[in-house]
Amino acid sequence: MIDVTFWLNETSLNAWMVTRFWSIPIIQCIHIAAIAASFSSILMINARMFGFAGSGTMLETSRRYLKVLWWSLLVLVLSGSLMIVAEPIRELINPFFWIKMGLLLFAVLFTVAFSRGILLRIGPNDELGAGGKASVLLLIVLWILIMFCGRWIAYAPV
Repeated sequence: MIDVTFWLNETSLNAWMVTRFWSIPIIQCIHIAAIAASFSSILMINARMFGFAGSGTMLETSRRYLKVLWWSLLVLVLSGSLMIVAEPIRELINPFFWIKMGLLLFAVLFTVAFSRGILLRIGPNDELGAGGKASVLLLIVLWILIMFCGRWIAYAPV
């Protein structure tokens, strides 16, 4: 990983981004907006699952906000990749980065499994059972941990 890190640090894209003082803050703003969109989507789906929001069915709410979630995750991958190229040493040698990536992988896989099985979990009256509600809470905790680790990337000693 060290070799890849130093190679990225020598690329022309890295040089271009580092010499344009505005590029990294703009990419970070886009990344933060995508984080807000993805977490808001998760919260809206979860609020509906607990009966706190929306008048649509569980399926309608999930379809609506899962689209936002998947598109925002695409933006996160693209903006995150650019941030890695811009500051590879800060990112790739950082333990919080790798913890974040592991949590993110788990959260995405969990979200896929959860969204595919949502029809099976919904009972009469459009309600989730105890297992479904526990899954919803786990998803919120995962996203909070991902955001926490992302923030701590800037402060971990590298």
